[in-house]
Amino acid sequence: MKPTRLTISAFGAYAGRVELDMRRLGEQGIYLITGDTGSGKTTLFDAISFALYGRASGEARKDGGILRSDFASPSTETFVELQFDHMGKSYTVRRNMEYERKSLRGGGTTLQKENAVLYTPDKVVEGKRRVDQAILELLNIGYEHFSRIMM
Repeated sequence: MKPTRLTISAFGAYAGRVELDMRRLGEQGIYLITGDTGSGKTTLFDAISFALYGRASGEARKDGGILRSDFASPSTETFVELQFDHMGKSYTVRRNMEYERKSLRGGGTTLQKENAVLYTPDKVVEGKRRVDQAILELLNIGYEHFSRIMM
């Protein structure tokens, strides 16, 4: 599995929408992500892990409720979208956690339900449990193993 594009919105340290074109990092396969403490490096790993497995990369952040950015506008949608290549095919997975958002009609807020969608070359899989199972079958690696090897 090779990540090719990561899009995050109102996630972790990032208040708005940020896109990272990972193809620009080259074909070598090993990358160094550096920056000051608090600059959002771990958030990138959290986002990849969350997109694939619905869980952050670390135990302290595994509760999805704390992954919505405290700095985001109430009207900003919270989601993570990961495009990746695997065994010669391209896939996209998009997830959002459950969070309070500004109501589209009237005032106040409403609860945005958790959801996940996996776009494969052959079909679209929707729903957290279905996407979780499809990712496990596709990558043949679970969250626990992935979280130990990804960093």
